[in-house]
Amino acid sequence: MNQVNPIDLAIIQNRLVSIGNEMKRTMERCAFDPVIYEVLDFGCALLDRNFDTLAQGVGLALFIGSLGPATKNAVAHIGEENLEPGDIFVAATQSITGAHPPDAVLSAPIFYKDRLFGYASTKAHWLDLGAKDMYPTDSTDIFQEGLRIPPVKLYRAGILQKEIKEFILWNTRAPYQIWGDMHSQVSACRIAEKRAHELLDKFGLDYTLKAIQEMYDHGERMARAAIAEMPDGSWSVEDYLDNNGVDKEKPVKMKVTVTIDGEEMIIDYTGSAEEQKGPINCPLITTESSARLVMKALTTPDIPAHEGCFRPLKVVAPEGTLFNPGPMATTFLYGWPSMQTMDMVCRVMTDVVPEKVPAFSGGDLCGIIYHGISPRTGRFWAEASPQPIGQGADFYGDGESCLLHHSEGATRNVPIEVTESREPLHMEQYVLRQDSGGPGRNRGGMGMVRDYRYVSDGLMLGVIERGKFPHWGVKGGKPGARNYALVMPPGKEPFEVLKTPAIPIEAGTVISNRTGGGGGWGDPFEREAERVLDDVINEYVSVESARNDYGVEIKSVDGSYIVDEAETGRLRGMDRNHVR
Repeated sequence: MNQVNPIDLAIIQNRLVSIGNEMKRTMERCAFDPVIYEVLDFGCALLDRNFDTLAQGVGLALFIGSLGPATKNAVAHIGEENLEPGDIFVAATQSITGAHPPDAVLSAPIFYKDRLFGYASTKAHWLDLGAKDMYPTDSTDIFQEGLRIPPVKLYRAGILQKEIKEFILWNTRAPYQIWGDMHSQVSACRIAEKRAHELLDKFGLDYTLKAIQEMYDHGERMARAAIAEMPDGSWSVEDYLDNNGVDKEKPVKMKVTVTIDGEEMIIDYTGSAEEQKGPINCPLITTESSARLVMKALTTPDIPAHEGCFRPLKVVAPEGTLFNPGPMATTFLYGWPSMQTMDMVCRVMTDVVPEKVPAFSGGDLCGIIYHGISPRTGRFWAEASPQPIGQGADFYGDGESCLLHHSEGATRNVPIEVTESREPLHMEQYVLRQDSGGPGRNRGGMGMVRDYRYVSDGLMLGVIERGKFPHWGVKGGKPGARNYALVMPPGKEPFEVLKTPAIPIEAGTVISNRTGGGGGWGDPFEREAERVLDDVINEYVSVESARNDYGVEIKSVDGSYIVDEAETGRLRGMDRNHVR
């Protein structure tokens, strides 16, 4: 059969997508720790024999583009000729996976009638792999970042290699959770293999491969057509990370240049800082993955992700720099610069395709990691959850409040009920953070305030970025509020944390995590007074901010807020510098 029937093509593509989603659901249901089954801090993909992405499960978006290169690196180390049915191999080291060690990759070759069809691949964040801290923010040596697992077979022809199991479990603070989560990945690989065989039984290997190439070609055509609609040219933006985790007062420069050349897009990180001695370095695999993610959102957001969608993209990152460090660079916070660059690309594109991109978001996961030894079970416990931020406003309306950063895709934070039932923590407050959204004609979304009280002694560490540099607005919009956290020990002065190594926390201490808001879009003095009034009534915006940032005077009459039209007219007619 020389041609692929369009109906068959649709069925095959949707079956591939279904396999990716079933991998995701399998991991979610089989995992032991909330970081997997609640946060969904993992990614699943089905790859072809050339390690190109066939389909992916809906999960942590930043992981997906890294699974092909990571699996390719692992197979190169093991040798394709040494693979056999039933194998599952594991890798958890920076130079192979493009991540930090706890983001472990498990993959399985899929053979069909003695021919290699492709790979089922997963990446998931394991709770701990024996680093100097559970989540080190100040590592200066790759060996401080935990056990480095080279590509090795965990299952050989379907048989568990007990020595590998023991070696891993003896090098973690959380062996019970790790072993369960690891096997959620094993289960995902096994179900992908089973479903792939069912697909190939129905259509045959050669016909399926022909359909896959048609699928790739269609995705490429769609992406190229979307890029062709953009004006040609190059645009650059510079921004800064707060620090590298070690040199606390030294910002780290990031630069992104986006070039549109006909039907091709180039995302270039030349001009960014050199490789850092702190753990903020981002391996090239993840640099490319984040570029793929934002390019996909700009070009083909409505079709399933596969390799064809990314053919028009070229990524440039010079060796020895922040976005392409050497193999021995510390990388534990590798995700943070990649998050920033996604917002930076949006900033570049506000003048190119203003209707497609928002202002800067809260720009971070605002992670506070609570951990210790449970007085109830005697086991190691940890609560490691990304926190919601405000999203940037856009051409069409206000930014959404309290959503996870777009690099996290379909992930979630841990529900209060799950945390309080498992860990010695008590939720004191969980509210929207007033005045955190950047003022604008369209207002940035709000961050939140989430306060936990330690019921017993423990430890905490902070992984908070974007506490020093603004969450910028566009077209005259103002920045959103910054990210930070307050540690409030009983009877002592509170102190602020951003990135901080593990510190002891006594029972009764409250950790108040205060996430930032998105930037505003457009001149805030052009926001309709009634919309500002609604924001004040809903406690999104304070009366003071309404006056100072929007030029709208709100007064209380008989217990209700109303707009003082005369004073608002006077304020909005004044020189902005005199409103305050």
